[in-house]
Amino acid sequence: MTTNSNSRRIANLMIANGMSVLFVGLLAGVMLVFSLLGVVTLWPLPEWHVLVPGSTRGWQAAHVGGILNGVMISGAALLALHLQLEGRRMQWVGYGMILTGWANTVFYWAGLLAPNRGLSVAATPFGPGDLAGAISFLGGGSGMAFTFIAAFILAKAGFERARA
Repeated sequence: MTTNSNSRRIANLMIANGMSVLFVGLLAGVMLVFSLLGVVTLWPLPEWHVLVPGSTRGWQAAHVGGILNGVMISGAALLALHLQLEGRRMQWVGYGMILTGWANTVFYWAGLLAPNRGLSVAATPFGPGDLAGAISFLGGGSGMAFTFIAAFILAKAGFERARA
């Protein structure tokens, strides 16, 4: 496998960001437990009776989504190296996946605070639009295009390598 040093640097950035996004997803898992229990508790410390914002469903999504986004970014880094992506294609995949992971993280976390679940800037059947909903929607939506572009580039490169 021969790749230039810039491609390896971008892949390493992807892995670092992927594991950072995964870490934030793990933190959401801790918040999920607090949400399920209805109390913040870290044994052997006493319980803290505080209102955990968001819903259990939202914390589940932030937890699983964060972990899967982290794995997706890191897996894309390894695929890009295996397919020997370089230049613009590596930049689109690398920076696109990094943007995707953080945009989706913003979507999950801001969506926790949004009555409309962050599915729109405006009202949805789940509730009215607000600032958290707009941040969630625009955050997740901004990353979506980059996910499609990166997946297309990786698929195309895979088909090209299979024909070679």
